[in-house]
Amino acid sequence: MQELQALIQGKISPQAISIDYLIEMAEKYQQPHSAEYKLVELAINIVLAKHLEKAQKFL
Repeated sequence: MQELQALIQGKISPQAISIDYLIEMAEKYQQPHSAEYKLVELAINIVLAKHLEKAQKFL
């Protein structure tokens, strides 16, 4: 969870976060109103946006 906080704070890059780790966290925190859920959701959006941005460079 500290890794996700560091990502959101800009202390580590989105590439440093494993997709498998994000899936694990999403499976673990499934309560939509919890702080952990919102943290995971935000981290997933950041990582996916970075991957999409990278893919668009090739199109």
